[in-house]
Amino acid sequence: MKYFVVETVATYHMKYLVAQPDHHQSEWCLDSVVCEDADDFHQNYLGEQVLGYKEVDDKQLMSEVENSYVAEWGVDQIKEVFARVVK
Repeated sequence: MKYFVVETVATYHMKYLVAQPDHHQSEWCLDSVVCEDADDFHQNYLGEQVLGYKEVDDKQLMSEVENSYVAEWGVDQIKEVFARVVK
């Protein structure tokens, strides 16, 4: 069995409503969104774009999950939970 890590970027279209004092410059509303101070009121998932893939062995797989919530899991458990066999 061969194993591959595929990297993607998920894209969302988001809308935010930002209130700010009249004396603020209009473009400052962007700072509220970038600094994650605003809550979105609309989300539309636009899909994923594939960045690339690479074949991995067990050691490389463990390197890929480093600093993730599954970092302490064993290789077999990671494969059992996440790897779907394509038929």
